[in-house]
Amino acid sequence: MRVRENLSGLAASQGKKRGSTGGGQSTQIGKVYGIITTPNTPTKELYEANGGAASIGAIFYMDYNQVKYTTGADLKKCKIALPLNSNIRNYPLIGELVQIVDGPSPTSQLNNSSNQKYYTCIVNVWNNPQQNSPLGESLGKTFTESSDIRNLQPFEGDGIIQGRKGNGIRFGSTVKIHSDLNEWSNIGNDGDPITIMVNGYVTEDTGSLSPNIEEINKEKSSIYLTSTQKLPLKPGVNIVNPRVNTIKSGDYNSSQLIANSDRITLNAKKDEVLLFAKGNIELSTDNIVNINAGVVTHINSPSIALGTKKDGTYPTEPVLLGGKTHDFLLDLLNALTLLAGSLSAATVATTEGAICVSECNAAGEQLLSDVGNLINKLESITSTNVYTV
Repeated sequence: MRVRENLSGLAASQGKKRGSTGGGQSTQIGKVYGIITTPNTPTKELYEANGGAASIGAIFYMDYNQVKYTTGADLKKCKIALPLNSNIRNYPLIGELVQIVDGPSPTSQLNNSSNQKYYTCIVNVWNNPQQNSPLGESLGKTFTESSDIRNLQPFEGDGIIQGRKGNGIRFGSTVKIHSDLNEWSNIGNDGDPITIMVNGYVTEDTGSLSPNIEEINKEKSSIYLTSTQKLPLKPGVNIVNPRVNTIKSGDYNSSQLIANSDRITLNAKKDEVLLFAKGNIELSTDNIVNINAGVVTHINSPSIALGTKKDGTYPTEPVLLGGKTHDFLLDLLNALTLLAGSLSAATVATTEGAICVSECNAAGEQLLSDVGNLINKLESITSTNVYTV
């Protein structure tokens, strides 16, 4: 890759500024040759020699003007700089250029001449979020370039944070004159806020350097926080409940949160998962809805409808109450037991005295046996796990 000519000019101008400060903070451009990220990166020896865990993020660099075309260096001979910001860090890659400033060291309170080098930002040589090494050299042990990483398309007033591997956050808004370029500016008013977080932008034209732009149905994983925007989200399933008049995701234009990915997992490690809705809560799937509980599954509602009639109305066929049905059948079987007893002992009066009616007696004995079996089965007809009011 060709070295941008303005880099040396930038370094020179920074040097002039440093010379004119009269002993104040100095600024320079450094070229990175190593960075401490793990106990073995770059090496265990350098990790321990520079303070162990306290040195994570420290870079090994040399002045850019001295090593402009050098692709390798002995790290033991390099200078050391720490990240200036302790809360937000953007670690450079090997070969990238960073801005270096002087600042206080831990011993500055004891020694006025003691200072420490810090790096503030990566010089944006190629204006690309993936890497900005001017010579295109090896960028590290594990980092690999991808052909589909490029800048996000900016719009007026946007705040954009991008990672190196196709992830980013846009703090944007509706920009109606660009409704042909993005998916969220076709309605609403200019300036209506939207926040978009994406992990895995999908780029179809990998040979182009044109800016990328979010597309909710193509990204690998995304979260959208809207205010008035309407997004063309395509649900993973299109099962429609005729009894629920829920606005489709692609037609809703009030504030909403959309989480979109191949799989979504919510896990509460110690307490509940709570879902509240002023309107409906709808679950749809092309497969199976599973509800698993270790103790009790409790559905609390004044009315529970199972299924939908062909005309789209709620079902009207009531279910039986298990306990009451059991008691009703038991009363019926007890009555049949009395009848069976009477039939089995039935007699008819004659001039010779009462004689048994053999057919009635046989039928009574059979009915008595059958009723006894039904009573035994009745005791197992009710569930010991499912209850209703």
